[in-house]
Amino acid sequence: MQELESDRALTAQNLLFRNVDFTSVEYMLERSHVRTLAAGDKLLQPELPNEHLYLILEGELRVHLAAQQTVEHATLVAGECTGEISLVDGKNPSALVVAAKPTRVLAVPHDTVWSLVDQSHDVARNLLAIIAGRMRHDNSALITSHNQRAQYEHQATVDALTGVHNRRWMNDAFPRVLHRCALNKQHSAVMVLDIDHFKKVNDSYGHLVGDAALKSLADIMQHNLRPHDLLVRYGGEEFAILLPDTALGEAKSIAERLRKMVAANEVVSHGVAFKITVSSGIAPIDEVSELETSFAQADEALYRAKEGGRNRVEIAA
Repeated sequence: MQELESDRALTAQNLLFRNVDFTSVEYMLERSHVRTLAAGDKLLQPELPNEHLYLILEGELRVHLAAQQTVEHATLVAGECTGEISLVDGKNPSALVVAAKPTRVLAVPHDTVWSLVDQSHDVARNLLAIIAGRMRHDNSALITSHNQRAQYEHQATVDALTGVHNRRWMNDAFPRVLHRCALNKQHSAVMVLDIDHFKKVNDSYGHLVGDAALKSLADIMQHNLRPHDLLVRYGGEEFAILLPDTALGEAKSIAERLRKMVAANEVVSHGVAFKITVSSGIAPIDEVSELETSFAQADEALYRAKEGGRNRVEIAA
């Protein structure tokens, strides 16, 4: 008898009966029953239909999205309820609901829920508020998840040191742009460049100063390339640039302009001031299928620029 009174008090405290004269509606719960769940027991599952609204009397439930059952989506405690959305739309639950610890719930049959709604405007209003709150929480979680995913994708495709895109991004972006250029019958060029004697910079001043040199070079290129040019950090001190809709003559002019700007710039870091130079190799590229070959040709041209004295631009033979 004492347990029945305790359950009655816990039921009356549920959000569904907020501001409701519970004595006027409790008789309608006669067909409801208490379910006891052990930790790990499943209350709702996406593959099974739901016929009840569950009012949590004691314990704790964890909600996991169907597509991410290892990730906790929400926690429900005494005074809250679950199953309301699937009860309203008549579809299977969209989430897996599991007991996080020993939990007791009052299972209210769906026809009883609708009778309560018909009987009490306050119950109807509370049910709407519960559903609205759940949807608002779900929307917030989706936005958070989207933002996190966007952040992870950004981190996965951007070089952490220089802030320019990395090789992983290049493998997707370069072919995509080249395909568009091929459709428009536009000639393009690829440029590879690196810092001359970069090992000396690291050996003389340390890796932190070497990092500053890389960032300085990246900044110059980011601010002085055209908006449609694609810049990536290709290797240690090596960068690659795709120049869409660009003939070899114009590509060489762009490379020379960058070379001069880099040579004139002073790098200042950790109390050290010095200058760097870059060597560049350029190769034509017209089709996506030529990308690997053009990179190899640009690398050969870069090698000739190094052999020719550095601080030079060479075009593939």
